[in-house]
Amino acid sequence: MSRQTVALHAKHPSFAAIPRTVVVLAFDELLLLNAAGPLEVFAAIPRLLGGAFASHPPYRLVLVSPAGGQITSVSGISVNTLSLEQLDRQAPVIDTLIVAGGPGVSALEASAHVCSWLRSRAAHIRRLCSIGTGTFALAAAGLLDGRKVVTHWKFAEQLQARYPALQCQSEGLYLHDANLWTCAGAAAGIDLALGLVEQDLGAHAALELARYFTVFLWRSAKQPQLSASLNAQSRALRTDPDVRLVRLHGWIAANLQSDLRVEKLAEQFGMSPRHFARAYVATTGHTPAQAVELLRLDAACQLLKNTSEPIKRIAETAGFGREERMRRVFHKQLGISPHAYRNQSPCAVLQD
Repeated sequence: MSRQTVALHAKHPSFAAIPRTVVVLAFDELLLLNAAGPLEVFAAIPRLLGGAFASHPPYRLVLVSPAGGQITSVSGISVNTLSLEQLDRQAPVIDTLIVAGGPGVSALEASAHVCSWLRSRAAHIRRLCSIGTGTFALAAAGLLDGRKVVTHWKFAEQLQARYPALQCQSEGLYLHDANLWTCAGAAAGIDLALGLVEQDLGAHAALELARYFTVFLWRSAKQPQLSASLNAQSRALRTDPDVRLVRLHGWIAANLQSDLRVEKLAEQFGMSPRHFARAYVATTGHTPAQAVELLRLDAACQLLKNTSEPIKRIAETAGFGREERMRRVFHKQLGISPHAYRNQSPCAVLQD
């Protein structure tokens, strides 16, 4: 067991002894990723963190639906669920309740039984969460009045118009307002789950999980739902039909610690180094080396703002290797050192 894992157990002994119940409320025509994404994050903890968590998982995971039994997602995949009544008998105490999203959420929204159940349960849980349009069900139950929330960008105006007593934010992947956690939906559910794990087990645990799931470390809650990189990729696709170049940023972001010289990138995308370099500059206006440097810088900035990781370790995680190399890039691109960037960040460094 690593020293970090030992420290985790020392600080959070209750998680090694008594698992906390995490419930995901699902339904027919849900977006499966809304439920599966967060559940996979929690389920991976025993495998990845090991130690006492391997024999005593910190969370007990339960998937429920209003009537129980088999439900079918939008993708046609069916899963089995407990009913709300079965859950009440088996798990009188819920630590975290997550309402998934998807087209079928309208049935939850219109169900007096579900809304009544949500109200009764919400009064006795530590954390209330929604993924994407799951906010509509919570709003229908009257649980979002006067609260700040986010939802999927496509439905934000509709949510605000239908439930004017809440405050729907126009930006952000997820939002933490006291015991209420809401997010943009789909992959943002993974970011929200990482935020929940961070709150419980600290930044080191969240980082290990983020690395495993090859997400962009873990994204800041305030990061726009439609990122600058995504918009840049959309523009690139309109100007150049070679989708391999459009996908390049995502591939680099998932492999920041790898050898990302132009020869390796060209090999990855089936081009000669010369052809690849020319095509990339023509499409993006940057050289491949500049793109790699900026993506590593972005990763380092996120870690400096959102974790208490040592700067040396951040340099390794972001792919710079040496701290001095990262310091030179910070001075060149931002005019300050990594230490100064962390100190001036509007986000407090998380202590774990």
